[in-house]
Parts: sequence; C-alpha cells; structure tokens
Amino acid sequence: MSTKHWPPEPDLQRADISFNFRNNNYLGHLVAPPESAGKRPLVLVIHNFQGLKFFDVDVAEYLARVGYVGLAIDLYGDTFPPEERLFPKDKIKVETFMKRSFETMVGLDHDFEKFRSLLQEWLNHGLSHSTVDASIPGAAIGYCFGGVAVIEAVRGGLDLGGVVSFHGLLQTGEDPSPARIGVERPILKQCENNYNTKTTIFIENGAEDHLVPIESRKRFFEEMDNAGVDWCFHDHAKTPHGFALPQTLGGPGRLNKNTDRRSTMNMLSLFREIFPAVKQNPVTHNAAGTRIPN
Repeated sequence: MSTKHWPPEPDLQRADISFNFRNNNYLGHLVAPPESAGKRPLVLVIHNFQGLKFFDVDVAEYLARVGYVGLAIDLYGDTFPPEERLFPKDKIKVETFMKRSFETMVGLDHDFEKFRSLLQEWLNHGLSHSTVDASIPGAAIGYCFGGVAVIEAVRGGLDLGGVVSFHGLLQTGEDPSPARIGVERPILKQCENNYNTKTTIFIENGAEDHLVPIESRKRFFEEMDNAGVDWCFHDHAKTPHGFALPQTLGGPGRLNKNTDRRSTMNMLSLFREIFPAVKQNPVTHNAAGTRIPN
C-alpha cells in the first residue's frame, strides 16, 4: 500500500500505458507535471525483482513533482500478475513468492535480446506520450533488478542521456539469489553489445552489498572504460543491499536513510546536468519517505 509523503497535487497528470509485446501484456503508470508546465523529459522507473508495484509508481510521482515525466514500467506482464507482486505478510507464503518472482526475473535477464527489446518498447511508448519532450534523450533509474536493467539499456544502445542504478548488480544474469531458493536458470542467451557512449551511468552502491563483490566492480569498470562509456561509482559506507527500498515493501526493504538521501541527491545532480533547461522543484521527501534537502 502506498504511503505517500506529500500534500495532494490534483494537477499532476496521470496515465496508464499498456501494450502487447511478444504475446505478453504489459501495463505501466505515467505521472507528469501539471499541463501548464508543458512537455518535460522522460524518466523510466524500473522495479526490483518483485515487479511493478506501488513504490515504483510513487517514485514516478516524486519525479513528476520534481519536474520530470516519471513512467513506472512493467517488465513482467502477465507472467507474474500485478495483484500478486506484494511481499507476503504470511511467512509460509514467502518461499513460493520468492521462487515465482525470481523465475520470472531470470526468464528475462537470461535473454539479453528480449530484455533490451522490451526496454526499447517501453522507451518508445514513453517518448510518444503527449506530456513528454521527445526531442531530449530521456533517462532511466532502477532498483536492484531495475539497476541491472538500466545498465543493460546502455549496453543495448538505447537513446538515454543518463541512467542511475540503485543497489543493482553490474553484470546481467549473475544474481546468485535465485539459485539459493531452487530456481533453475535457463541458458544464458547473450547478444552483441552496442553501447550508447552518450549515456552517463551513475551507480549508487552499498559498500557492504554482498551481491556486488570487488571482482564484479573491476569487470564493470574495465567494460565501460573499454566501451568509452562515462560512469560514476558511488560506494556508500556501511550500507547493505536494498538501501533505497522502504520497509513497506516487506522483506526487500532495507532502507538506509543516509544513503537513500545521498543517492537521491546524486540522481538529481545528474538530471540537472543532462536536463539543464528544467528547473527542479524542491520536494521535501522522496518516495521512500527520506527527507531531501532543498
């Protein structure tokens, strides 16, 4: 259930975006500034392993309040129905929930071409919306699995000015978590990379994130340097995985307010750089409820 931290803003524009892609139905939620603000840059918001849910839509609203068009996208579709994506309160149901969500995740992140094509489809739909300034390359942010997705978008050459990964893995398809709960991994289908060297990548990483070891970081640095991609890696002290997710999400939520605040401010800094014509509105709290200085 959403726990918004802002006063009502009835003038925000909202829209559902749906389409069929390779025999699967997808539904996302767009939130834009008031119509009087005119067209604004697009920011895709990409969910964690649970799939699209209330928090991701709240993030889209936070971005709209700041001054951008936030589009919370769905990468699971009917494979994992939206009404089943909240973390169970009943501990008995957790194992089944984790297994099903991870099965859906690895079905996508083990097929690079499908993964990238679906991200491109969402970008196309977002850019075509009447609230979006399609003359400006958009941005993408993601949490955990969504962090993997934004980096994969850069590898796939999507036209994005900047991306931000919040506690995401750095290499696609290497998350050990599914294997620990008995999820069988499909064959990894890789494809040729077509890096967008005009994209800037911000990595917001917890220094104590066990899913991002030193060896993984080195591989990422070397990969992006060799590809000519601009990156910035922020390693946040004494911070584990899941630091930007509120406890209202259940098990995945391990909010660290200091790190969440600093990483949000890093994101806003990147957006000021790539969207210089848009003045950011001060918003006192982000979607996780963390206070953000003006």
